[in-house]
Amino acid sequence: MLLLLAGYVMLCLMVASVVAGVSAVHIERQRLLSTADGAAEAAADSFTLIDIVGGPDLPGAALRPERVRGAVAAFLEESGAEERFEGFTVGSATGSPDGRSARVTLCAVVRFPLAGILLPEGIQIEATSTARARLSR
Repeated sequence: MLLLLAGYVMLCLMVASVVAGVSAVHIERQRLLSTADGAAEAAADSFTLIDIVGGPDLPGAALRPERVRGAVAAFLEESGAEERFEGFTVGSATGSPDGRSARVTLCAVVRFPLAGILLPEGIQIEATSTARARLSR
């Protein structure tokens, strides 16, 4: 009976460890996605005005990849994202793929709270957010 009880306790501890680890990964990914959303919105605000086809009186918004990356770097520095996330990097897909929207990809590492022995290097997570630059009257 004692052996059965010890096995049950071990099973419960393993299930609790997995649930805590999955929850930690999910929460960190949501935090990273929130940071990517803010960075994408800041980058979309870095547009320049251009004349669009259809008339000289119709200005449009254009995004340049280098301005997007600069706005993202400024936002991340101001928000202190590097201190909040372990292994924090800006993905190579960050930029403006079409000249009208800003795409931001952020990467970080999450460590399992109770299973650090099994995964000492942690798990790499990634969050991508896109914001569109648009002018309206």
